[in-house]
Amino acid sequence: MAATPYDETGTAGPALDSQPSPATKAELEQDIALTRAQLGETVEALTERLDVKSRAQAGVSRGLARARDAARTHVVPTAALAATAVASMTGLVVWRRRRR
Repeated sequence: MAATPYDETGTAGPALDSQPSPATKAELEQDIALTRAQLGETVEALTERLDVKSRAQAGVSRGLARARDAARTHVVPTAALAATAVASMTGLVVWRRRRR
């Protein structure tokens, strides 16, 4: 079952086997140049999406930047967390030495 082409008014358009109107050489060259540019953009976008290494590095960079921003904006909780970690490690070392 072949689809019938319709124009904007909803009436059947020209038959599928009819020849398109002849275009000038300049129009064809312009169409080819446009198609090449679009194809180049598509290939470039696909190449960026398939470059796993650079995407992973970008993700790591974004994560580190978010972590740095969070540490800067939450200085007191970060310092408290660091102090708690140091105290815990010190307590663990003292406890293990006393057990010997």
